[in-house]
Amino acid sequence: MENQSPIAREGKLNFEPTFFGKVMAFFALAIACSCAGVYLASNYFMDNFIAMPSLMWIITIIELALVFTARMWSTKYPINRLLFAAFAFISGVTIAPLIAILAASPEGVAIITKALLATTLMFGATAIFGWTTKMNLSSLKGFLMISLIGLLIVGLIGIFIPWSNTMEMIYSGAGVLIFSGFVVYDINKLKYYPEDRYIDAALNLYLDIFNLFIFILRLIMSRRD
Repeated sequence: MENQSPIAREGKLNFEPTFFGKVMAFFALAIACSCAGVYLASNYFMDNFIAMPSLMWIITIIELALVFTARMWSTKYPINRLLFAAFAFISGVTIAPLIAILAASPEGVAIITKALLATTLMFGATAIFGWTTKMNLSSLKGFLMISLIGLLIVGLIGIFIPWSNTMEMIYSGAGVLIFSGFVVYDINKLKYYPEDRYIDAALNLYLDIFNLFIFILRLIMSRRD
């Protein structure tokens, strides 16, 4: 009995989750909230979006505001958890029209299923590499951010200047590569985060897989077109 720890002698066990466990728990929560947003918006809000197109812009602005202010609220309990779940839900709402329209088209469900499967496999493979590598990949940040800015600029140009399916394939393929790089970087960065930044880490991983899915979906659609 003398060799037991004080906690064991008191009949208590310490179930405090690790930093990695907290990140994965909130990452899973984000996926669940996003799926709920897609489901509810697709089944109950589509008429509202059609009747009031500006509503989608308002929701998108709220979504962007939550992202850009995340550093301000990510460590403030309990508002951080509420805003994190709200952001993931809103993100699901914003892509619901695309998912709903695609699901209603011929072979649309098959395309979505393929995109989900490809996203899962791609995310899993890059995450394993990012976690198991012995290298510190923090030097990738600059290259990834420049690539992301370039992707955004080209995407804005594409809104005003329509491009061919070939250009769409190139653009979507570039997006898949860039966000795969972000998965590697953000998973590797989990080893170096401060303990109170688990919301930030989970948010980054959620954004990675969310955008990875969007670009894989676009890539599959461009190839079929």
